[in-house]
Amino acid sequence: MTHTCTPPGMGRRSFLRVAGQGAAVAAVGSAVPWLSACGSSDAAGGKAGKGRFAVKLAWIPNAEYAGIFIGAEDGLYTKQGLNVDVLPGGPNSAVVPMVTTNRVDLGVEAIPENVATAVARGAKLKIVGAGLLKSPESWISLADRPVKSPKEIEGKKLGITLAGKNTALVFMKRNGVDVSKVKLVPIQFDPAPLAAREVDAIWGFASNQPVSLELRGVRTHVMPLADFGFNRMQSVFFASQKTLDDPAARERARKFMAASRQGWEAALRDQKHAADVIIKRYGAKLGLKLDEQAKSLAAIAPYVSGDGGAASKGLFWMSDALIQETITSLTSIGIKLDKSLFTNELLGG
Repeated sequence: MTHTCTPPGMGRRSFLRVAGQGAAVAAVGSAVPWLSACGSSDAAGGKAGKGRFAVKLAWIPNAEYAGIFIGAEDGLYTKQGLNVDVLPGGPNSAVVPMVTTNRVDLGVEAIPENVATAVARGAKLKIVGAGLLKSPESWISLADRPVKSPKEIEGKKLGITLAGKNTALVFMKRNGVDVSKVKLVPIQFDPAPLAAREVDAIWGFASNQPVSLELRGVRTHVMPLADFGFNRMQSVFFASQKTLDDPAARERARKFMAASRQGWEAALRDQKHAADVIIKRYGAKLGLKLDEQAKSLAAIAPYVSGDGGAASKGLFWMSDALIQETITSLTSIGIKLDKSLFTNELLGG
């Protein structure tokens, strides 16, 4: 049996489309007390009965978590003897604190630096799997005037979010781009400036802005940073050291990871079914659209499997090479971490 505590509010794409206009903040903010009530469930940490397991997401239910939802819908968690509570997130979702304080058994954080920063400050956490084996961070340009390589960035006007600016500058310098020949234009997450040809490319995610633009009839070209030496795992699963040290809690976490892996394998095999589940079971209250979720899932699939072919040891597995790429990329933007942050022990490693 699986419970999903779903907040009223809006889909991520809707949020991105109105970001910076005030309405998004008000609409999502109204959901916070509701989420807090959900998060206070005694299910966390397995306290409410044998097999009870709570997982906290970084964002609201959508295609980014398709494998987890298929795990629930298809009874994969039940087969493992788990009774799972899925706690959604949202803007400024406090995933790390909930895992650190053992209010939930496991968290899914969008980016590894959030976990690494907490560990640097003394938190006892481990990243136990990578939902995305390849980073979807990309430069997105229009199909009729594509930016295909880092050097082509020179002489261009680039739309960049405040959150992405530091990483973008590091990426350009590492790829020999003369930053003095680039004009950076502050933008929000909305890709409208690109559609309006106000900029030549925007910083974004392969499964996000290109999908939004395609649904508006705008064709794009995507240049993933990972294809040019700047890769890091994303959508990371992480747990507290306390969970890993407790045999019963660790076993529940292992079973959850096994079922989630099976869920993602099934979602990749039958993306139509996965998109249908997201909409019918989780998306109605959030205003998500079937075509949008289907396209988002198709776009994110290569990043889940590591560009079309999962690592030899399966989805979520953090190879030595991926760990080192993540360390190198995060170190270059000022995040301190080492290999001890990562463990494959819940994946059979």
